[in-house]
Amino acid sequence: MKAIFDLPEAHTRALEIIYNRMLSVDILWALTGSAGLRLQGVDIPIHDLDIQSDQAGIYEMERRLSEFIFTPVHIWESEYTRSLFGKAKIAGIGVDLIGDMAHLKPDGGWEPPSDLKIRVFVGWHNLHIPVLPLGYEASAYEKMGRLEKASKIRAVLKVGGRKIITENTDD
Repeated sequence: MKAIFDLPEAHTRALEIIYNRMLSVDILWALTGSAGLRLQGVDIPIHDLDIQSDQAGIYEMERRLSEFIFTPVHIWESEYTRSLFGKAKIAGIGVDLIGDMAHLKPDGGWEPPSDLKIRVFVGWHNLHIPVLPLGYEASAYEKMGRLEKASKIRAVLKVGGRKIITENTDD
């Protein structure tokens, strides 16, 4: 699918750097959060970039982006989620590196980490950017208690996002 909304110029530069650093490595990763949502048609402001991967992938990304890292990848847990987490600053933009993200279940246990094999690809600036499907993102925001953002995503799904959440291409 083709990107619906663009990203601001600095975010574009940062994402292009990340994308180019990941070209020669076989890891699963996806642009998530506001930037991933925006490329899929959710008209929301973007402050930073969120990149998700699995455990091996997030450490490889940290290595490949080492000159930009200011918070090394470490275990992080909040009220509703846990993951490996690190921070970088690329082209002046904050980048959150998130590995093996898991959500808290109602019974107090943890769900398995996010399955990045469900990612879809968005054509943007002649690149194929991996993102998580809107339906998956809406559910994740609901699990984190961020209902307003989940509602915005679900509104986009109601007006034609069905194609977006069912399209899956490996690249």
